[in-house]
Amino acid sequence: MIAIIFGIIAGGCGKNDNDIAEQEVRNIIQQEDGSIVLDLREAYLLQDSLHPDRNTAEWTFNIQDKGRYELWLSSFTKDTMDLKYESPVIINFGDKKISARPIGNEIVLDTPGTGDVYFRADSKLGSVYIDQPGDYNIQIVSAKVRDLKDKESITGSLHTQLRSLILKPAVD
Repeated sequence: MIAIIFGIIAGGCGKNDNDIAEQEVRNIIQQEDGSIVLDLREAYLLQDSLHPDRNTAEWTFNIQDKGRYELWLSSFTKDTMDLKYESPVIINFGDKKISARPIGNEIVLDTPGTGDVYFRADSKLGSVYIDQPGDYNIQIVSAKVRDLKDKESITGSLHTQLRSLILKPAVD
């Protein structure tokens, strides 16, 4: 009897991996226009101090509509003409790997949080096709993947800060 009560209490106290994954997926919501914004502050981060080009941000999210989605990398930068991505950014999505150097295809004015130092530059890196709605995982590998709470990010001493990955429904 005591073992049964202990089992019920122990089972009810902890969260299992499925609960955590469902909570993470629910936090990232597809916008009314169909886009999905994957903010670096909501990512699972892996930082490699010896090899920063291996720094990784990863998200799990839910797609409600099948179709082709463009992948846009959003950066805060001091110079929109040169984002200073020394090496390509790698995006892993399912069995697809996209490697591209962000160039700042669109400059977004009046972005909250840029302050007096930065401008927002969005770079189109490629696209992926989603053949069915559901939960998906995506990963970015780049030296620009940094914790936005670190000293250099907060003080604005970095030339460019990677901020988010945006999936936008492709327009024909």
